Amino acid sequence: MRQSIRSSAAGKGGTATPFLRTITSPKAGLVLTTSAAMPDDWFTIPESGNIEDAVGHALGWTLEVRRNDLLLMNPLGEGLVKANLPDLEAGWLHEVGQDGSCAVFLAPADEIPNADGPADGQVKAASLLSVGRAATVRSSVADDYGKADPVGRNQPCPCDSGKKYKHCCGK
Repeated sequence: MRQSIRSSAAGKGGTATPFLRTITSPKAGLVLTTSAAMPDDWFTIPESGNIEDAVGHALGWTLEVRRNDLLLMNPLGEGLVKANLPDLEAGWLHEVGQDGSCAVFLAPADEIPNADGPADGQVKAASLLSVGRAATVRSSVADDYGKADPVGRNQPCPCDSGKKYKHCCGK
């Protein structure tokens, strides 16, 4: 079931890497690297080094999957991190829809080894052991997820004819 998403503040920029976790719930995981300040109410990685031991629930935090981006919001509805929409597989979207939550691993972009390295979420999650924070947050997917922006009458036609939309496919 999809929910309508409210608008909110933009948040600091970041990058997002989705992955599926091997534990029971929630299976959907997301690694967010950002220059935003780390929230105090998120869980730090324990000395045991097992990142899954650190994942608790961050009360009031939400993750919105929108048309073109992801937004992590605090309990006041202020955006903390806004990231471009990564390639989200059907399995990841299904898990978010089924559980209504996602495990979000946050870390400062300048402290993560290989922040620009492999896109595999498991690898990035493992690199968070010394610097990251992790929590589950309520998550929702907007109805317009992944849809292209509508073409305006005076914009170039998407068929690449070189004409304006109103003189080509918009007739």
